[in-house]
Amino acid sequence: MGLTMENDDQEVKSDLKKKPTKKTKEMLEENAKKIEELKVEKSELTEVLATLDKEEEGLGDHSALKMKVEHKKFGEGQVVKQDGKYIEVKFADVVKKFVLPGCIADKFLEVDDQEVLDYYTKRNEIHKKRMNTELKIKSAEFAIQRHEDAIEKLNAKYK
Repeated sequence: MGLTMENDDQEVKSDLKKKPTKKTKEMLEENAKKIEELKVEKSELTEVLATLDKEEEGLGDHSALKMKVEHKKFGEGQVVKQDGKYIEVKFADVVKKFVLPGCIADKFLEVDDQEVLDYYTKRNEIHKKRMNTELKIKSAEFAIQRHEDAIEKLNAKYK
């Protein structure tokens, strides 16, 4: 009979689930709260991207094709090819590839037309804001994932 009592005691103990401690509950709540904050931030950043899209549409589209430019090292040249954000400029001796809008906005290639310079400068500012915003969105996504993983790990202890 002594064996039966010990087995009964063990069954009772294994049926009881561990209950989360106060600290664990606080950590779960904190992670859940942070996830909600990050989701709101991500939503706001997505709205910023939409605003940047509208700004970019408002600028219109300037073709750089056949535009005359000047480079400090290669001298005068002309844009002979434009493929999306890349342009090829033919100088006296060589053809070089550049990335728009930065090459003009950052004055690697100088242009005489102030209106063209202003256009590419504004487009470059929008591009930089977009890159920064997209980076923040990715960061928020990774942070959300980390908090979800932490919640999962904390909950796994009590299953």
